Amino acid sequence: MISTSFGLISITLYSFGLSFFNEVYLSLFLPTVLLILIQKKAIIPTLKKVIFLNIFIVIMVISAVIHKEYNYALLIAMRANAIIIFALLVFYNKSLFDIANGMHTLRLPDKLVSLFFFVGKFIIIIKQEFNTTKKVMKIRNFRAKTNVFSYKVYANVIGMLIVKCFERAEKLKNSMILRNFKGKIYQSKSEKISTIDFIIFFCVLLSFSIQFGKVSL
Repeated sequence: MISTSFGLISITLYSFGLSFFNEVYLSLFLPTVLLILIQKKAIIPTLKKVIFLNIFIVIMVISAVIHKEYNYALLIAMRANAIIIFALLVFYNKSLFDIANGMHTLRLPDKLVSLFFFVGKFIIIIKQEFNTTKKVMKIRNFRAKTNVFSYKVYANVIGMLIVKCFERAEKLKNSMILRNFKGKIYQSKSEKISTIDFIIFFCVLLSFSIQFGKVSL
């Protein structure tokens, strides 16, 4: 079991480390390969998410290819995918509260931890509300078309989501006041650091120390 606190340290170090390399080396992907071997059960769900996220990466790659920056396009694709896969595998089966606990363990500012938790919570709420609205529209046999009626429907949906977000925010604010919330989220459980955490951390450091297997186009 990978601890969230060490996972946060590893992903931060790995992301910043990769950003300083202007060339692609196979050694840079050792941490990602190690996590794939550790988190075998998470491979298929992770790949599904990676395929979806690659839609945005492909746009950047195409832009580089148009300008005939082929090595730069390869760097963007491989570096972005390595970071995404690494992050998804590190935080596989981790809840929003687990990550907030990890941030608290690292002694990050209480306001930053609280802000992260509540923003993440609201993103989940908005997603749930949007999925519910989509189901209602499907039941009512709505078909999206390029006409004024469809645009009005989407405008109403967005407006409803904004209103519901304000209502949820107000309810949450009142709930926190009643519970005497002082801007700090307390840990419900302490994390145990395992040998796997140190192995992943040192593998990240090792991947930046050695450079072999240069890849170019």
